[in-house]
Amino acid sequence: MEFENEESRLLFLRYALPCSETLVKRGVISQSYRRRLMKAIFLNKKIPENSEKIFKVANLMCEKIARKLGKKSIDENIVRKYFLFEHDKVVDKRYKIFRDFDPLACRLYSGKVINIKNRKATVQTIVRRKKYGMYPFQNLKTGDYVVVHRNIIIEKINESLAKKLWKLKENYFKSNKA
Repeated sequence: MEFENEESRLLFLRYALPCSETLVKRGVISQSYRRRLMKAIFLNKKIPENSEKIFKVANLMCEKIARKLGKKSIDENIVRKYFLFEHDKVVDKRYKIFRDFDPLACRLYSGKVINIKNRKATVQTIVRRKKYGMYPFQNLKTGDYVVVHRNIIIEKINESLAKKLWKLKENYFKSNKA
């Protein structure tokens, strides 16, 4: 299944790219390909054709959601639906199988920007306060709400969605305490 447009494909790659560290460890892609892809996405350059295909599980999950919704392509709403609301379940399943990545780091979190300095934003999430890399074209300011994945701010979101995601993560952690 194809992406609806280049914007939905780019959003998918922004959300999925932090997972590429694991793909390098597994030998699925090379470190040089990962760097080339990151540079293209970070600098808003032309992205290599079919690069989204390396994220097989995320791609299949987005296709599944699209089919369930009766859509013929993957749009930005489907990308967000998967990464923001379904991704944790996939992380849990994959971790039980592979155990070669940090499941806490692989989750996406909503957070609030506390301050910005040198293209790094300090963000408070439910897990911790930490510095995250920003895409050069992100217009973020202190007080904005964002989604983070691993060490990267993926996108700015509204306060209502940030609070909803925070609450979902709170409930997730409460119900999955070992």
